[in-house]
Amino acid sequence: MSTQATDRAKSGAKSGPEPKNGDSPGKKKFGLVLQGAAALGAYEAGAIEYLYESGMECAIVSGASSGAMNAATLAGAKGYPPQVLRELWGMLAVNPPIPFLPPVIRQSWSMFGVPHMYTPRLDWWNMPSWTYLSDNTPFRKTLEDLLDWEQIRDPGHMRLTVSASGVEDGGTTYFSNLDPNVPLGPEHVMASGSFPGGFPWTLIADRAYWDGGLTDNTPLKPVIDNLQGNEPDTMPIIMIDVFSSSAPQPANMNEVTLRMFELFLQNKLKADSDTAQSYTRFISILKQVDSQLPADAPVRKEPGWDEVMNYALVRQIRMIDMKKPAEESGSDWSPEAISRRLSAGYEQTRAALEETPLMA
Repeated sequence: MSTQATDRAKSGAKSGPEPKNGDSPGKKKFGLVLQGAAALGAYEAGAIEYLYESGMECAIVSGASSGAMNAATLAGAKGYPPQVLRELWGMLAVNPPIPFLPPVIRQSWSMFGVPHMYTPRLDWWNMPSWTYLSDNTPFRKTLEDLLDWEQIRDPGHMRLTVSASGVEDGGTTYFSNLDPNVPLGPEHVMASGSFPGGFPWTLIADRAYWDGGLTDNTPLKPVIDNLQGNEPDTMPIIMIDVFSSSAPQPANMNEVTLRMFELFLQNKLKADSDTAQSYTRFISILKQVDSQLPADAPVRKEPGWDEVMNYALVRQIRMIDMKKPAEESGSDWSPEAISRRLSAGYEQTRAALEETPLMA
């Protein structure tokens, strides 16, 4: 990590006030897609910190689960967004009250709760009818107190979308501040992070929602669909990958479960990435066809032709790999793990963009 970033990590704050998005129109804008991965979301916060220190600023962001939490914090930060993200992750760090515990116990202490996010259920007499293990009510208060919700609801400040999965129908729902009929609130972020079994589903307009990562853990589509003006040509879309594509054979049932879940999400990410590339090639060819067709070609009268011609041809979609060690678990909310991931996210983003800079 740079000396500046290391000093900031120690102090937890910048030395002076920083502008909000609307106060710095000259900064280079970027779009951002954030995955859900529980405590691994700290990697994303570190990556965002580097992007902002590089003189860039987010114009549109989407996220699932912990990525939705990061996305909402980015859009609703009452001050300098990377500083508010660090504040959030500092609040979520779980430091056991008993000193000198072995690392394996410190790393799993979150089973007793993450105070600003969830607490374990204690009504053991109702256990046969449980559908979840923890109460995530504290998370609502954290979101309400930390973020500016009027700012979040303002797409002129930053366009924001979070994904959620329907419990009954299994479909993906995107909650966005671009929809004036659905004012975004903490419940939408909580819906995106309502991991089945761990948390209760979230009810919104009498519909039950689980974690957005179940059906769209890398919500690229709502970012592409909501680009404006010349953004498809000029603005990079950055996707942060927090999962390991390769790992050693699991040694126990816990590692088997973690690896299975990681493969599931990694394969969905690859499919989304391949789809985005195919989408770009398809639109590029369609644009060429359009330029060669006569103005009175019958196909131009087909329903949907104008809509297809208005599809955006996105020039830059960059995936940044956080190079997560295979043994890193998203259930480790210890201060050491969060600090390590913040630093690693910063450094991996710096290295990736120094090796292959974004196009002008």
